[in-house]
Amino acid sequence: RGPWWHRRTSGGTAAAMHASLLEGGESDGARRRQWLPRLRGGDDDGFSCCAGFLCVMVFLFTSFCMSFLEPNEYGLLRNSISGAVHVDALRGGLHVTGPFKSFLKFPAALVTLQFSASPKADRAAVVTRTGADPQDPDSGGQPIKISCALQFQFIKETLNEVYYSLGTYEAAKQRYVLLSANVVGNTAQDFIPTDFWMRRDVIASQMLYEINRTLWRSGRVMAKHFEILRVDFADSYEQTITQIQVAEQQKVVNEYDQQVQTVVQSIEVMRSENNATIANISAGASATSKEICGRARRDAFNLKQGMKAEKYAQLRNRLGLTTDQMGEFFRIQVLQQSRGKMVVGIPGQAGTRAPKQEL
Repeated sequence: RGPWWHRRTSGGTAAAMHASLLEGGESDGARRRQWLPRLRGGDDDGFSCCAGFLCVMVFLFTSFCMSFLEPNEYGLLRNSISGAVHVDALRGGLHVTGPFKSFLKFPAALVTLQFSASPKADRAAVVTRTGADPQDPDSGGQPIKISCALQFQFIKETLNEVYYSLGTYEAAKQRYVLLSANVVGNTAQDFIPTDFWMRRDVIASQMLYEINRTLWRSGRVMAKHFEILRVDFADSYEQTITQIQVAEQQKVVNEYDQQVQTVVQSIEVMRSENNATIANISAGASATSKEICGRARRDAFNLKQGMKAEKYAQLRNRLGLTTDQMGEFFRIQVLQQSRGKMVVGIPGQAGTRAPKQEL
């Protein structure tokens, strides 16, 4: 059947290759590399080298000549060799910077500074004093501890001034923390103790104004928001304040109670006046009613008696009765209408006395 290369070629060609291999003194491996046919695509070694070289160049260009900024970041281009910094700041994205250059990064969003006892705070609460209390001018104010928070923002156009004056972002931030704390402490001395629970919004607005003016003048940034988180006085003073406020609130409650009692008494007075008016009206109505009823009964009696007299006169005229007969008729009628016992005297004979009879 012959060697394996005979099966991959035609008969004549295989014989010629076999003869040449037998005549030559080369090794079996060298002879195979020389006479085996080239695989498909084997002639493209030059193209593969060019593609690999191009990839390496692109990688090197991307690594050394381009820099990336986050969407909410500003960047100042600095030459790593000479230290020169470009005047114009750039924001967010992929930028072609060239070799040996990188960005000095600053946040473009609002930056928060917190002064409190929180572990994440940039600094402890600001310790200062209030202004002198008008009720106690010799006290020189009360010791106070202010916990607050501040938000400021870098301005793109003045970012190079920030770098020239304060250095990197971390150095500038520490400077802003110091400046803001000083302003808070100084501004607090312009207000008396009661202002810190009666006019805290006014104090916060004044502190924001002073901080913004100081940071812009010394750091070329703008303060946007400021909030007083907490105000702590000395324990003894807070207890005094609490007692005073309780007394004032009790005074207000008593005043309101007096007003309520005044209203209640006014209601009682009006109720009494209304009851008196109602009683007068009722008495007047009762008197008028009795008078009307008396007049009506009198008129009715007069009408009845008049009608009786008229009818009796008609009866007398029709029956032709005399006055004595009419008197006798009335007596008989009275006797007929009576229901109790009645004693009647009957006249007897001359010289005798008739006995009385009960009817």
